[in-house]
Amino acid sequence: MAYQQIPAPSGPRRTTRTILIVVAVVLVLCCLGGSIGGFWLYRTVNDAVAPVSDSATTYLDAVQRGDHSTAYRQLCAPTRNRISEDEFTRMQAAQPRLRNYEITFVNVASTNGRTQGSATVRLIQENGTETTQIFQLVKEDGAWRVCQQ
Repeated sequence: MAYQQIPAPSGPRRTTRTILIVVAVVLVLCCLGGSIGGFWLYRTVNDAVAPVSDSATTYLDAVQRGDHSTAYRQLCAPTRNRISEDEFTRMQAAQPRLRNYEITFVNVASTNGRTQGSATVRLIQENGTETTQIFQLVKEDGAWRVCQQ
């Protein structure tokens, strides 16, 4: 009986191409997943810290304008209970005017169900003095408030 030889498949070339296609698809899926995950993480973090930064900005803008009444309303209840608006105004008037500021870092943390934030701010006074101060913020009735210790 005569056997007919079957031609050998041109193997390595076809297998290599299939492996490269699979690897390329996996890499594209990983990059796409990483991009989506990174965007989601950025949005989540930004949504958490933006209100803290906005509240600190509102407070500092009022202080910079000399609008002590608006700044006082940005304070948390314990601070407002400890310091009257007149006393706050006198304290602010006794300090050199705020010429400029830059919020350099914002943090939000939840501990035991209590959410707190902080904003690290570089302050530049009218007399040229530069200082860095950390403003503590607490969430009261859905709004972030500066809480001076």
